[in-house]
Amino acid sequence: MRTRQTLRTAIIGAGRMASTIDDEIRSMDTWPSLKDQLPYSHAPCYQSCSDYQMVAACDLDETTCKTFCERWDVPRHYLDYREMIEKERPDVVSISTPADSHAELAIFAMEHGVRGVYCEKAMCCSLAEADAIVDCVARHDVKFMLGAQRRHHPNFRRARQIIESGRLGQLVSVGSWFSSSLLHSLSHCVDSTLYLAGDAEPVSVSGQLAAVGSPDEIEDRRITRAFGYDSASRCWNGDPGCLTYTAQLANDVLLFHLPGVMDVRFEAVCTNGYLRIVDNNDRLVVYERRDKTYSFDRTEEPFAPASPNLALVEDLARCIRTGATPLANEIVARYGMEILMGTAQSHLKSGSTLAIPLKNRAMHIPSH
Repeated sequence: MRTRQTLRTAIIGAGRMASTIDDEIRSMDTWPSLKDQLPYSHAPCYQSCSDYQMVAACDLDETTCKTFCERWDVPRHYLDYREMIEKERPDVVSISTPADSHAELAIFAMEHGVRGVYCEKAMCCSLAEADAIVDCVARHDVKFMLGAQRRHHPNFRRARQIIESGRLGQLVSVGSWFSSSLLHSLSHCVDSTLYLAGDAEPVSVSGQLAAVGSPDEIEDRRITRAFGYDSASRCWNGDPGCLTYTAQLANDVLLFHLPGVMDVRFEAVCTNGYLRIVDNNDRLVVYERRDKTYSFDRTEEPFAPASPNLALVEDLARCIRTGATPLANEIVARYGMEILMGTAQSHLKSGSTLAIPLKNRAMHIPSH
């Protein structure tokens, strides 16, 4: 039963991430454990959480929007997000559109009285947009949550606990392996490594782009192989693939990324051991140094599947009510944007190391 404190929620974008990706997960056999981590998309997460009541949805395609509303028992639909926000006055706005529109939608919502924003990744498409979002959050005292669900994944939460306990010594570096587009999907990798590294501020970055491919059919279509940059407009012609990046953090931890073949994997290296998150997040393996030797005792942490996306919307509701800071807030989201945009800018300078914050805030990378 809904309580009087229910957060009235409106969704912008009624497609895959808002509604139907759960259907894909149930039908696929390539990642069976993900079926135990549902709900995944926005609507079923809100429906599963008593803190929320979905009151409206908006999409440019009326048929899509009506189908969404009928499926999730949402009473009203709109084709114009401004009309929806002004009429409905929601407490929370959920943004599940392509990244090119994220800044515009989030800022309008925050300037019109919402208390919380759940924004899909990538955060936006330029650092100027990221700055505008951060400034707007501060001006209107809104809770901003990026759709970076690995922060809420049991294995990532446990990994950070192990790192912070000092059991493996001092953290030295955190790496990721994945073949994907720079902005759309590497936003997941950079955010996850920042989280494992304690969310320290990045101070420098270097990187190189490449025409990498992905074995995942959907991901492969997102990558712009023949990528290029127009210095006059400061725009790329698409979302390029990434060969590598390296980022130095203020706490002296090094982040790095390399392309992978099939798996998405992460590794945190400490002075007395290391840990790996492999098999698409399903396994957390800890390697602890035996005395002062180069031998390691290997243990696998138990994994109880749970929905990280549901934990995400629960965290947002908690933060709105208590004033706490969301786990994937606007500040750490901008840290990730600095590294990703810095990788593209470094590529244009033959891989040179660039200081963060970057001077070029206008560079734009379109993302689906």
